[in-house]
Amino acid sequence: MNKFFCPLKLSCQLTILIVVVIFANQKILAQENYFYTNKPYGSESLFNPITLTINGGYDVVQLQAINNRIQDFEYGRMLHVVLKNLGDPFNSIRHYGWSLFLRTEFLPISFKKDEMQWIPNYQQHLIGGGMLFTAMKEWYKMHGYPEPWLLSAVTLMAHHMLNEVIESGPNEGWSVDEISDIYIFDLGGIVLFSFDSINEFFSKTLNLSDWSLQASVTLPNGRLNAGQYFSMKWKLPFVKNWSLFYRYGMGALFGLSQKINETDNLSYGLGFKTKHLVDVATDVRQRTIETSWHAGIFYDRNNSLLASVVLSGVKEYFCSIDIYPGILKIGKFSPGLWTVIGRDGNMLIGFSTTYVFSFGYEFQNIK
Repeated sequence: MNKFFCPLKLSCQLTILIVVVIFANQKILAQENYFYTNKPYGSESLFNPITLTINGGYDVVQLQAINNRIQDFEYGRMLHVVLKNLGDPFNSIRHYGWSLFLRTEFLPISFKKDEMQWIPNYQQHLIGGGMLFTAMKEWYKMHGYPEPWLLSAVTLMAHHMLNEVIESGPNEGWSVDEISDIYIFDLGGIVLFSFDSINEFFSKTLNLSDWSLQASVTLPNGRLNAGQYFSMKWKLPFVKNWSLFYRYGMGALFGLSQKINETDNLSYGLGFKTKHLVDVATDVRQRTIETSWHAGIFYDRNNSLLASVVLSGVKEYFCSIDIYPGILKIGKFSPGLWTVIGRDGNMLIGFSTTYVFSFGYEFQNIK
C-alpha cells in the first residue's frame, strides 16, 4: 500500500477541497427546485436513490456480450481493479500515456473513433451526473432529510463507483477510464451544478431531464432491466410549438419535439445505439464502441416521461415499450409497465410502482 499512499493522499485532499467548496456554496444558493419537483407521474415519480443506483450503476448491461444477471458479477475482484487504478492514478496514466489520456479522455480535440471517450465523459458524467446531483439533492430535501447536498453527493459517488466496477470487468490491466470519470468529470459535475446559473440554464433553456428506464430485476434468472438516459429539448426560436430534441445515454437520438398542449409533448428521434465495447489495445484498457440503428417516440408531461416506444438493431433490445405511472390507473393507484422484446425470441416484462424499484419476469424463446 505504500506506493498508493501519495496518490491516495492527493486524491483525498482534492475531494476534501471540493466538498468544502460545495458546502460553502450550498449555504448561499437559492432553494428553487430545478430537476425534481415530486411529480406523481412519469419517470420523475420513480426517481429515488435506489432506482438511480440501479439505472446508473448497471447501465452497461444493455450491451451485447455483457452479463446482465445481477448475481453473476465478480464484485470483489472488479472493485479491486477499480481501486487499483484510482489508488495510483499517475502510474495508470503513465502506462496509458499522458498524451493519449488528454486526447481521448479529457480534451475534446480528437474525432477519431478510437479516441472519443471524452464525449460520454462530458455528456453522462459531467452534465448528466451534475444534473443528477441537483435532482437527488432536491429529492432528499423534499423528503425531509438533513444535509441533502451531502447525502446527494454520497449517493452520486456510490452510484458512479458501481458504474465503474460493472464497466471495468475483472480485467486486471491498467486503465484511466475510472480516473477521468471519478476524479475529473463526476466530481466536476457536482461542483458545476452547485451553481444556480448552471442549473437554471440546463433546466429552463435546455429542459434537461432524467428519462431513465424503470429499474428492475427479473425472475427467475435475476436479469436486469436498467439504463440511464437523459433528454434535452431546445425551443426553436421561430417555430411555434417545436423544439430540437436530443436523448442520450447508451447511444443517442436526434429529432424534434412537438408541444401538443400546455403540459404534454411528443418527441421523435433517430440515431444510434451502442452495441458493443471493443478493446483496441492489449497492454491497457482502451475501448471504442460498435453501434447499431436506433429510433424512438416519446410522450412526456412537464418533462417527466410518460410513455415510449424504442426500436433498435441490438437483438436483445429490438423493441422496448415503457408506460410509466400516470397513464394506467386503478382507482388512485397508478402502476408502470414495461416490456423488452428481442429478436432472439426472449421477452422481459415488468411492473413498477412509485414505492420501490420494479420487478419483472423473463420469457424465453417465445417464437
